[in-house]
Amino acid sequence: MGVSGAGSNLRALVEAARRGALRAEVVLVFADRDCLALAWALEQGIDTALVPGGRDDVLLPTLDAARPDLVVLAGYMRLVGPRVLAAFEGRIVNTHPSLLPAFPGAHAVRDALVAGVRVTGVTIHRVDATLDGGPILAQAAVPVLPGEDESTLRDRLKAVEHRLLPRTVASLLAAPAAEAPRPRRALLSVSDKRGLGQLARGLHALGFELVSTGGTARTLRAEGLPVTDVAAVTGFPEMLDGRVKTLHPAIHAGILADLGSDDHRRQLEDAGIDPFELVVVNLYPFAEAAARPGIGFDDLVEEIDIGGPALVRAAAKNHASVVIVSSPARYGAVLEALETGAATQGLRAALAVEAFAHTAAYDARIAQELPSRMHEAGVALPSEPGLPGSGDPFPPLLPLVLERVERLRYGENPHQPAARYRRAGSTSADGPFATGEPPLQGKPLSYNNVLDASAAAAIARLLSGPAVVVVKHNNPCGAAERPTLLEAWRAALAGDPVSAFGGVVALTRVIDRALAEAVIEQFLEVVVAPGFDDESRHVLAGRPNLRLVVDPTIAADEPPGQPGWTSIRSAGGAVLVGVPDVLQDDPAEWVNPSSRPPTAGELRDLDLAWRLVRAVTSNAIVIVRDGMEIGLGSGQTSRVDAARQAVARARAIHGDGALRGASAASDAFFPFADGIEVLLEAGVSAIVQPGGSVRDAEAVAAVERAGATMLCTGRRHFRH
Repeated sequence: MGVSGAGSNLRALVEAARRGALRAEVVLVFADRDCLALAWALEQGIDTALVPGGRDDVLLPTLDAARPDLVVLAGYMRLVGPRVLAAFEGRIVNTHPSLLPAFPGAHAVRDALVAGVRVTGVTIHRVDATLDGGPILAQAAVPVLPGEDESTLRDRLKAVEHRLLPRTVASLLAAPAAEAPRPRRALLSVSDKRGLGQLARGLHALGFELVSTGGTARTLRAEGLPVTDVAAVTGFPEMLDGRVKTLHPAIHAGILADLGSDDHRRQLEDAGIDPFELVVVNLYPFAEAAARPGIGFDDLVEEIDIGGPALVRAAAKNHASVVIVSSPARYGAVLEALETGAATQGLRAALAVEAFAHTAAYDARIAQELPSRMHEAGVALPSEPGLPGSGDPFPPLLPLVLERVERLRYGENPHQPAARYRRAGSTSADGPFATGEPPLQGKPLSYNNVLDASAAAAIARLLSGPAVVVVKHNNPCGAAERPTLLEAWRAALAGDPVSAFGGVVALTRVIDRALAEAVIEQFLEVVVAPGFDDESRHVLAGRPNLRLVVDPTIAADEPPGQPGWTSIRSAGGAVLVGVPDVLQDDPAEWVNPSSRPPTAGELRDLDLAWRLVRAVTSNAIVIVRDGMEIGLGSGQTSRVDAARQAVARARAIHGDGALRGASAASDAFFPFADGIEVLLEAGVSAIVQPGGSVRDAEAVAAVERAGATMLCTGRRHFRH
């Protein structure tokens, strides 16, 4: 190799040889003057020769002694003499910083700028007796940017030379009947830098050329690794504030080419494009940006990745030829596979599926976030389904992003497999399991634990002051509001101590030591609370299997706000989407169709019963006395049976006297007076129900005859 300067092309060829991309090695570096390139070659253990003035009679025997297959001139500032030309005819190549035959000579870059051309480039050509006039082997165009000077243009041309020269040399050195060695190339462009250095070092050791851009390239260089900039591959610098980097045929053709197709390989060869074996891409952190307080709409839009998803999808589509890695969690397995030779087709396919899921989730998150952000930014959105301000909150297409939290031991029953997921973008305000955080202690959560704990937390949000609810199979079997949390715990447990065994409890205040000592006396599956102080944690650790779940929203005494559509259920192949029933009703708006108003105590109990009954499986009746649930009828096929069940349970647990002066709530209207009569005959003195039956007059008459009172809310709370 002939050099005269710093030797950047020499370094590129040596690096290509190290990667196995040449199937050759540099055997001699010669120069016409003392230069940095000679010193560097000597450090690498490469033979060197100083040929002052590039004398023909000295250079020829020097080359003959090295016996090279090819002589490469890269920045060599001397004309080759006739003796060397004759001895190595057709085996001397030169790299020149212009698109020959334009701008030959030593000042090609300057001449191109003076001429005002919009495009220049790099040429690799055979050397003959003419000045930069031998047969052209390869060329790559490079645009001249507005206002560019000689130094910056030269640097960009050199970056292209560093890619084009090794590729051309590899092709020339290939056996006549063989293809040039296929270089191992990896494209790396990641926002999440975890594990990047280790992966890149492993790829470098395996002979991969590392192609990268932006922050990823800077990280790799900081690791001391050689990097080929994407701009050197495309010939174009980043544009539009970085919005356009990799969107170029020189990149995407290298990813999308089917290497099993002779035609595709020929097209790559004709275009001077090397294929990529590996693409490592993860996307701009849009979700994290959306969660950043105070971020403006324009700044959020800039966090929408365009080039990244295009790279991921292209590589995933062509997974038969390219390995796509979209998660740092996969780096180890992929590197291990590459160390054994190549990734298996099965691994490639699995990574492709994961990659498509990655981009689908990314786009879905954007589609979910943008409408409200546009509205907040003052964009005048049309009144279309799913857009803010529309009377129809349900969009025509609803992309859901669900992130798996864990595989559960089983589902509702041991023969049913199950897993727990969370909706991307959910926060603790959406429920105790929205963030995916594990319990503070205890065994792993089961499918039924999650259902019951979610139900318990939802009910607890509806309770006032220090309060406790015990849930079994999604229904509140005990609940109470009291001046202190310990009193509320005792009252809730007393509501149905048998059903509470193995149940789930939610409490509206932070648990202290005294309450923890009371709780561990009862066998429970899960305890949900806004917090657990240190002393309570010490006590509860004595029950290591007891799961402790934190839900800070339970402690909020203000009623829940207006929810979005977050209720999603599958049913017979359909998916039902709706607004959850969480808004509290205002007792001040209830209507009394009876002649007697409720007492203050009855009104408090009616309010609590009404808040509890909405959480009970329909048909539902809840009986409350003195701020404590004493009777429950749930899941009955008739309302009168629900009333009978609630009365029977109250009598069985608390005796006949407990029902006298009690208050009852029904989740829907009484279609007949029989259900009301069951309650009144048992001693219930106050009833709350939605009203609206064609036989409401009969219900009122029954209440009047008993001297009781009845309030109508005008709102039903079915729960299926």
